[in-house]
This record gives sequence, structure tokens and C-alpha cells, in this order.
Amino acid sequence: MISFFFIVITHASGQKIYLDSLNHLLNQEDLAPARRVNILCKLAKANFEQHLPLSFKQANEALKISRTLPDGQGKAMAFATLVHLYVWKKELKNAYASRDSAMYYARKTKDRVTLGFVWFRNGWLDLVNDQNDQAASKLLKAIDYFKGQDAAEYESTAYHYLASIYSYGNNPARQQKYAGLCYQAALASQQVDQLNNAYFTIGQTYFDRFKQQPAQRNLLDSALTIYKKSLLLAQKQEGRLVLRSNTAAIALNTANIYFQYFPDRYRDSAEQYVNLAIEIATKTNLQEVLLNCYGLKSEYAMRDGHYDEAEKILLSGLNATANEVVSMPLTKARIFQGLSGIAEKKGDAKLALNYLKQYFEFYKKAFNEEKINSITRVEAQYQTAKNEQEIAYLHQEALFAKKRTTFYVLLGIMGIAVLLFLLRAYNFKLKASIRKQELIDKEKTAAELRAQLKEAEAMQLQTEQVLLKERQDRLQKEVLAGTLQIEEKNELLEQLSGKVDAANHLSFDAQMKRILNQQKKMDKDFEAQKTDFFETNPAFFERLQQQANQSLTRLDLKYCAYMLMGLSNKEVSARLGIEPKSVRMSRYRIKQKLGLGKDDDLNVFLQNQS
Repeated sequence: MISFFFIVITHASGQKIYLDSLNHLLNQEDLAPARRVNILCKLAKANFEQHLPLSFKQANEALKISRTLPDGQGKAMAFATLVHLYVWKKELKNAYASRDSAMYYARKTKDRVTLGFVWFRNGWLDLVNDQNDQAASKLLKAIDYFKGQDAAEYESTAYHYLASIYSYGNNPARQQKYAGLCYQAALASQQVDQLNNAYFTIGQTYFDRFKQQPAQRNLLDSALTIYKKSLLLAQKQEGRLVLRSNTAAIALNTANIYFQYFPDRYRDSAEQYVNLAIEIATKTNLQEVLLNCYGLKSEYAMRDGHYDEAEKILLSGLNATANEVVSMPLTKARIFQGLSGIAEKKGDAKLALNYLKQYFEFYKKAFNEEKINSITRVEAQYQTAKNEQEIAYLHQEALFAKKRTTFYVLLGIMGIAVLLFLLRAYNFKLKASIRKQELIDKEKTAAELRAQLKEAEAMQLQTEQVLLKERQDRLQKEVLAGTLQIEEKNELLEQLSGKVDAANHLSFDAQMKRILNQQKKMDKDFEAQKTDFFETNPAFFERLQQQANQSLTRLDLKYCAYMLMGLSNKEVSARLGIEPKSVRMSRYRIKQKLGLGKDDDLNVFLQNQS
């Protein structure tokens, strides 16, 4: 159990809000360039929720100023800030490029806070792309840099992301540990944003534990209590709260808890919190949160049987996010899927098919985006490895050049000494000659070393190209499977009007229902064919069933097939149209059925069974 106490942060006399304070400092004419870069980066972080273009402008201005400074500190900080902004804008290629630049300039500074911030953003980028093991090691390295540097603000955020890595039942003990450290660092920072974020982290810890132990109702009550503490803090300290995304997420989580786990008489409480989330999300351009809020309100209307109202709510959500700042095709695909279900329950088959068509259009767009992002990640990882190898080689080359220069200087000195004392010290001349030969031998050895390094680099490059080709081949197979399904849907929609026979003795609705039933059967057959595509090794699944005492479902076996192919959680979620957290829960359930321990790697186990 995490024990903690709540603090109240009061306004100091004449204290300005955070943004005004930063802008006031920025307007000082005698402000040092390095300090100006740091303030611009903080402003970029503070403005990204409400004004993303302004954040890019401030980050690029910081980068421009930092180019005039000899040290790499400012440039590393500016590029690390751009990593966050590009991810928020869903431009992964630029995010990886900024990450590589930040790491390059981090090598040119000894400032530990800057080094920690760069490693923090490096690990956060891995976490965004579902590379949890790499993310954890980089976040811990960032925390090591922050220690003793009066950087509790960054420490708290890093602990928050470490806790999220072990959430959803992956490792409750570690999640609880890092949540507690997140809270302690937040107290040390004395910042409202960090304390609010820490409440969110601890509340999520209790909520995850409740989902693993539904009988422990006190865990759910603890999660609600902490969520409400966070919302109360955000209300009292609104003038000092910079980032509102956590508050919106907490309000939505609270509403969702009332919707899922409380009787209908608590509906007023749920609506109160979902309306709060809508208010915050509208002000801060958190459009994905906004769509989820409308989705929850629609679920309440569906529960009451008010299908027209449910449809109207979802359409209002789509209208509210029409001018989207960032792309979110998968979320919109789910909205249209919900609209299709509502229209079907209303008996309006034509409208249901229209919504279904839009669902497939957005799902195809989401699939294409994920395909591009996957290729971008592979290319970025390859380029990063290549850059690191080149940097290591250049570093060795520089060291060798430095030694060679030193040798030449020494040789020159010895040559002069030989000329001055040639007649008096023939023996000394002989020794100098021996040293010269040793120097030549060392240069020859160094040349051989460079040749070996180039050969090793060529072999590594060839290996990376083979791996990249294998990954691209697999992606092409997946694209083919998804494209076939979409083409079948489009062909069905185009031929639907021709399948309705006016002379048929059946009514229009009956004919439409028959056609829809045929479509569902086609979907079922396609899924069976798609599953057969993965079931290329029946002995593999027999061994799995034996290991699990025949407890694995067909869906479990499909998850195992996807994991055997090397798909990440994010890729599986995009393919099945579910949340990544559902994939993580499925992995956890499969590990239990297979009798694996919490430290056992499921992917390694499946590879050994194949």
C-alpha cells in the first residue's frame, strides 16, 4: 500500500501564473542566451496543448539561438523538446531525426540536467512506440543524471512513465514502487503539475490492481478518492496548472468508473465528470479525449434505449473534432463503427451500411498510417545504429590522429636532438632510430585496425539490410491481407443496390437483412481464412494447448500466432481494432494459462515452441 500525505500549495503574494512569469523573463534584454534557450523550451512545452504551432515556433527559435553557443547544451535541449512536439503532431520521422540530433549534441555538454532530459525524451519516444524494455533502461539512466541536480520535476515525470510501463497487471509491485517515487519527487518539486500527475499515477495503480482483483472493492474506492483529490487540486490551483491533459484524462477515467462499476443512480456523478473532461478537452485541443467523452455519453443513451440521441451525440463529437490538429483515424473509425451499430439497432440498414463504409475508410487510413510508422521506425532504428557506429569510428579516428600527431611531434624533437648531438652521441642516434621503427610499426598496426573496423562495419550493414528486408516482406503480407478484406467490403457496398430485387416476394427490409447476414458470413469466412494463414505450424499450437492443459481459446491462439510473427502490441491492436492495453491484458492472460512466471518472456517461450 502506498502511503502519502496531501499538501496545499498556496499563492504567494503578487505571484504570477507560470506562463506570464516565463514571458516576463524572456522580455528581459540582459537575459543570457543559454537562459533564453531554456525558457523558450519551457514555453514550448507549456503551450503545446492549446497552441501547437506556437510551441514549434518557440522551440525553433530556441534552436536558432543555441546555434550561436559553443556548448551543445542548448541545441540538445531544443532538439529534445522538438521530439515531444513532433510525436504530438504524429510526425515520427521528424521525431526520430530530432532524437538523433539531441543525442549528438548531448555528447558535447557535461550539464547533467540536459543529459538527463535528452535521455528522458529518448526513452519516452521508445515508450510511445511500444518498446518498453528499451524505454525502461533509458528512463532509469535519465533519473541517474537528474539525481542531486535539483531536477525533481523531471524525476517525477520519468517515474510516472516507468510506472506506466508496468501497468495493466504487467508487474503491480514495480508499478506501485515507481508510483510512490513519482509522488515523492512531485512533493520535492513543489509544482502543481507534478503533484497532479503523481495523483493520476497512484490512482491508476489502485485502479489496475482492482481490475486484477475485482473482489477488492476498496481498491476502486481508493482510486476514486485519489482521482478526486487530483481534480480538486486542479480546481484550486487552476492559475498555476500548465498542462491540462492529465486533468481531462482523470475526469474521463472517473466518469468511466461510475459508468462501468456503479449502478444507474450514480449517473449524475458520471455526467458531471464527463462534462468536466469535455470542457477541458475543448479548451486544450485534446480531441481524442473529447471523442471518448462523447462516446461515453452515447453509451448512456444506448443503455436507455434512446438510439436517436446516441447517434446525435456521436455525430456531435465528430463535428466538434472536424478541424483536427492531429490525425486520429483509428478513433474516428471506432466512432463510425458505433454509429453503424446504432443504425442497425434502429433498423435502418441503408444508414448502417453508409456508416460502415466510412468506418472502413478511416480504418484503412489508420492501417496505412501504422504501416508508414512501422517503416519509419525500422528506418530510424537502422539509421540510428548506423550513426552511432559512424560516431564511434570517428571517435576512434580522432584518438588515433591525436596520438599520431603526438608521435610526430616527439619524432621531430628527437630528430632535432639527433642533429645537435650527432657527433657527441652516436649511441643516442641509434636509440632514436629504433624508436622511429617502433612508431612505423604502430602506424601499421593502426592501419590494420582501421581496415578491420571497416570490414566489421560492412558485415553489420549487410546483416541490418537482411533484417530490414525480412520486416518489409512481413509488412507486405499484412497489407495484402488487410487490402483483400477492404476490397471485399467495397465490392459488397457497390453491388448492394443491384442485389435488391423489387419483384421479390420478400420486403425490402427482409432482403437487406438477408444481404447483411450474407456479409456477416463472408466476414466469418474471411476471419477463418485469415486465421488459417497464420496456422502454418499445427504442431506448434498442439504443444501450446498441451502446455496450457487445452485452456487456450482460438483467439488466444491467434494472439500467439501474431506474436510468433514478431508483431508488436500496437500492430496487433491496429489489426484487430482494439486498444493496446487489451493486447497487454491478453498477453498476461495467456502467460497465466501457459503457467509462465511474471519474469518469463512470452515471445521467447513462443519462439522456443515453434
